[in-house]
Amino acid sequence: MRRHVEFGLALLLDLLGAAGALLVALRSWQVVTTPRTRPLRDDVLDLSGRTVDSASTALALVALAGVVAVLATRGVPRRIVGAVLGLAGVGLVWRAVASASAVSTGRARTLVAERHKTVTVDANVVPHVAVHAVWPVLSAICGVLVVAAGVLIAVRGHRWQGMSARYEAQPARADNPVKAAAALWSALDRGEDPTSR
Repeated sequence: MRRHVEFGLALLLDLLGAAGALLVALRSWQVVTTPRTRPLRDDVLDLSGRTVDSASTALALVALAGVVAVLATRGVPRRIVGAVLGLAGVGLVWRAVASASAVSTGRARTLVAERHKTVTVDANVVPHVAVHAVWPVLSAICGVLVVAAGVLIAVRGHRWQGMSARYEAQPARADNPVKAAAALWSALDRGEDPTSR
């Protein structure tokens, strides 16, 4: 019973961490405000977590794929999957911490020029970047969940039952009524009289 609890907990931690990181990456992590001369209003550009750092999204997708990989493997391969998940979680935490600081002035100008083509951005314009710190913190927490899942899978995963174990053919046993019935039908198919034994 304990193995089932560990297995379920590891999958839940990985799923929550990966899905959470993907959802958090869609939120506005930073806002770039570019001053413009009157009567024009200042230009405001929201930057999602995916825009600030696309590596977090890629790592979250790896963690999400890990859910399927854990279900499909067992033994040593499952432990390897756990190690990969742990590394993906560490990467998520690292990228979240790196994204907690504002993008550089040069990158802010480039992003404004790419996304708001009507805004003039030259070397004299200094955009202001505001950071919403809550989203990188939540992304880091999601990374910690993935790390916890990866460690649990790497340390204990080889003991858990595989996804298809219940459907694998069981060895023939005399006390197995299904096997016994199948043997009788096979004998009849071959033209033998099973009652003559």
